[in-house]
Amino acid sequence: MSIDDAEEHFKHRNYIMAIPIYKNELKKDPLNSKIKFRLGTCLVNTKINRQEAIKYLEDYLKEPKADEDAWIMLGRAYHLCNKLDAANKAFNKFIELKPKRSDEVKYYQQQCKNAQELMEHPTNVTFMNLGKEINSEDPDYYPFVDANETFLAFTSRRKENIGGKKLEIDGYRSSDIYYSKVENSNWTKAQNAGKMINTALDEQVVGLKSDGLEMCVYLDHIDKFGDLYITQRKDFSVDFPKSKGMDPIINEKVETSGCLSEDGQLMFFARRDKVDAKSDLYVCRMLPSGKWSLAQKLPDIINTEYNEDFPYLSNDGVTLYFASEGHNSMGGYDLFKTTWNPETNEYTKPINLGYPINSTDDDRNICVTPDNRVGYVSSFRPGGFGDLDIYRIRFNDNEQISKIITGKVFLGDSTQTRSIYEITMIATNKANKKEYTFVPHSKTGKYVISLPPGNYDVRTASDGFVTLIEPLTISDIGRTEMIKNKNILLIKK
Repeated sequence: MSIDDAEEHFKHRNYIMAIPIYKNELKKDPLNSKIKFRLGTCLVNTKINRQEAIKYLEDYLKEPKADEDAWIMLGRAYHLCNKLDAANKAFNKFIELKPKRSDEVKYYQQQCKNAQELMEHPTNVTFMNLGKEINSEDPDYYPFVDANETFLAFTSRRKENIGGKKLEIDGYRSSDIYYSKVENSNWTKAQNAGKMINTALDEQVVGLKSDGLEMCVYLDHIDKFGDLYITQRKDFSVDFPKSKGMDPIINEKVETSGCLSEDGQLMFFARRDKVDAKSDLYVCRMLPSGKWSLAQKLPDIINTEYNEDFPYLSNDGVTLYFASEGHNSMGGYDLFKTTWNPETNEYTKPINLGYPINSTDDDRNICVTPDNRVGYVSSFRPGGFGDLDIYRIRFNDNEQISKIITGKVFLGDSTQTRSIYEITMIATNKANKKEYTFVPHSKTGKYVISLPPGNYDVRTASDGFVTLIEPLTISDIGRTEMIKNKNILLIKK
């Protein structure tokens, strides 16, 4: 591969393929300032190593004839690395050099300001990476779960995809849809949805009804950008069948994401007039005739002069989540929510979901469970598997459910009922050492314990009997709210 190959990749924004070629060429010519600029630009526009981008751009800007535009790129690199003061200095340097072009960085400066404000007041959430059973070294994104958190659908661009042997023009593989389900309170290894859904082109899940039986899918086409499709199944025992295209009224132009309301009467979606145009949010309503209405663009309180994407209507039918590059975004796309009044057809001012749900990078979609305890997002975070990973977010300020466990404690080497029980059960949370004490019924030995999710040691004790200590894991995944008939036998000393 030569420098010409790298330049060709760069021209087509295939930054991933360009990076190793540029690095190899820089080894041959360590003082080549153009290559440093190119490398910095490539790294800013990928998730490989933004810190490295800063190094190359700073070195480049030491050159006396450096392109002033590099200050914008350096500012963006600082911004993506959460070095907000340094980012503002870089943007101000560009304004100093090019005062007539100051408008070109005002957008980035405002995002830095937004980021500083939001990071000063972080939201109380806990992130959990779904792990190697779900995530790969390639991008894994657009997660959706059913209401009970038993089924997960998401999109991935991994090499095992149906079209995974061939890299697309952007350096990534074509996207496929994957499934997982909960077994024993854990997500099973993700499985490709198969050739009924996926092809060698791009398929992406963009919406899922709370019952997990109807999925909205984006499908790519050779002859145009892509459309929205729907696939339905009867129950969880069968896979989703081949997707069917939505009404031409919805797929009129370039539609990239969408969601159906729970009653199937509304379709919210993102639309572009053409591939390179900005996207806005629209809604279609089901008419009494059974046909869709003409698409209505959502009002300016939602749509801005920037891109809006990924509408997600909550189970309550009035809370609309979406992604936007406008409003008070802290960088790229941020996630917002608004409340819709069906009677007046008015929307409240969108609220930024805050940091760390949002970051200085793109945050494109969220799926929230009906009880508002949990959300699923894709994010590029430290400690991940290489690119975008799927995370489960717990909203800590919302009440968390407890799990109930029932059973009997038996004393002696048999399970014969005794007339008097003096038993104590103490569950100790291994993380915070908090203790929960429970006393079984004195005549029957029956017990009922209620515990929040966590890892515990449960100590069951009675005078004259060997104390039993058992580990217990209470997961809040899968909504298993009761464990029945967990009997315990204590042996005589």
